[in-house]
Amino acid sequence: MRREQGRRLPSWLIGLVLVIVLAIASLFAFTKQVPWGDAYEVSAVFESAQNVRTSSPVRIAGVDVGEVTKIEHLESSETGEVAAQADEGIASERDALVAEQPAVVTMELTEDALPLRSDAQFKLRPRLFLEGNYFVDLQPGSPNAEEVEDGHAFPVSQTSYSVQLDQVLGTLQADVRADLQTLLDQLGNAFIRHGGAAGFRELYRTSAPSYKFTSQVNEAYLGTERGDLGGLIKGLDRVVRGLGRNELTLQDLVTNFRIFAGSLAAEDAALGRAIEELPNTLEAARPAFANLNDSFPALRAFAREALPGTRSAPETLRAATPFIEQVRALVSERELRGLVADLRPTIPRLAKLAQTNIKFLEQTRQLSSCFNEVVIPWSHDTVEPRAASYPHDPVGRVFEETAYGITGIASESRSGDANGQYIRVQAGGGTNTIKVPAAPGGAEGFATDGSVGLSQLDILGAMPRIEDSAKTPFEPDVPCETQEPPNLEAGLGVAPEQGTVPPPPVLPELPIPDVGVFADLPPSDIRKAALNLGLPPQTARELSKIGKGSDG
Repeated sequence: MRREQGRRLPSWLIGLVLVIVLAIASLFAFTKQVPWGDAYEVSAVFESAQNVRTSSPVRIAGVDVGEVTKIEHLESSETGEVAAQADEGIASERDALVAEQPAVVTMELTEDALPLRSDAQFKLRPRLFLEGNYFVDLQPGSPNAEEVEDGHAFPVSQTSYSVQLDQVLGTLQADVRADLQTLLDQLGNAFIRHGGAAGFRELYRTSAPSYKFTSQVNEAYLGTERGDLGGLIKGLDRVVRGLGRNELTLQDLVTNFRIFAGSLAAEDAALGRAIEELPNTLEAARPAFANLNDSFPALRAFAREALPGTRSAPETLRAATPFIEQVRALVSERELRGLVADLRPTIPRLAKLAQTNIKFLEQTRQLSSCFNEVVIPWSHDTVEPRAASYPHDPVGRVFEETAYGITGIASESRSGDANGQYIRVQAGGGTNTIKVPAAPGGAEGFATDGSVGLSQLDILGAMPRIEDSAKTPFEPDVPCETQEPPNLEAGLGVAPEQGTVPPPPVLPELPIPDVGVFADLPPSDIRKAALNLGLPPQTARELSKIGKGSDG
């Protein structure tokens, strides 16, 4: 009896075990899960959590596969970002949805929901008709998608929620109801008043060619080889999954596509004309495509011929190694680097020279521009007389006429000997008297009223006129390249007042003296007597030779 009493457990230990058992039983009763188990949880972002609550069921095809464990509403800043990303052209229904507060719903799933794919869809649905007791309707995804791990977060693009009654009523506003009434009224008029049934019959009667073309298009969708359509679908699936990975990029794509479609709609007339010309374009492009197909065999042959050269490239590189070594020696410190070190002091001076040449080059540019914009265009002008009666037409441009004039007087300046030039200019006269007119305004250096001149021929006019001799205004502060070129137009001036010089009077003939009268006179007296009689000096000298005492 003493041994059995010694083996009995203490009362405090029995009480402790009983408390632990009751605690575990209570935990199981309230949580309904094993605390040391590894639960599979995922989360999804909804634009609105509606009336979903924690412990709301998660179902796949009506079968419970989990429950909602936590609901977290996003912050106001994140809500503003969601509203900013909404499309501006969406109706008030979309605005109401954005105005609601988005939430992140965390769900705990059982093994019946696995495997869960990356393209799974979540939707909040009501269990009652009057919108109550919401549950999460889960679509696990397609078998081709990747399986997600525990803790994966699904974006808002893969979630949705049921439309509520107030949203339906809010959509049918007064303007929408009026447009719907107009649509139904016009549709009734089309069917009743305007022969709608006959039009449908004519449409079906003339639709046979379109069905033919549609069948050709559908056949073309199958591709040229077996499996082309399947490959297209697989590739499209990759593209869609790639777009779904970045929600913001997808939204930008949709927004940009809307802008692109709006631009096309704004140019619908031009787009229609372009589509009309598309068959002709394709018809014209067929020869180019045919030539391209014909060039492929030659391109393949070239590729085959280029293979030996490609294979021999390593040997070529090995053969070029000595050259590379020589180039490396050339750029060594003893060669080009040493030369660069010697030239280094000169480089700052060259840079300074280049800096100081900027003003000089600017002046040179202005000089070149002056020749290009003013001098050369002026030298290519032709002096066109404005008077139709001018008898001499221009024979060339300004620079040509200048060369002709220099050529005409070149020999005069070089023809001569020790006594002087052969050609000397001496003022002459004539029988035609000219009254020189006064210069306009009495300019200095011009003749005034009362001055006359003589010429052998009549003066027909003057070209250019004195009024045409004014110089082009010169502005020193304005660049030459922007100044006005000289104006070479000239008018025909009127001839001055002219007359004829009267002939000189006829003098009476003098009697010829008898030479014997001077025989006894000395030579000097004979010369004086001859000059007194009006004889020329040469004659007086000849007569003085017959005087007394003369050898003649």
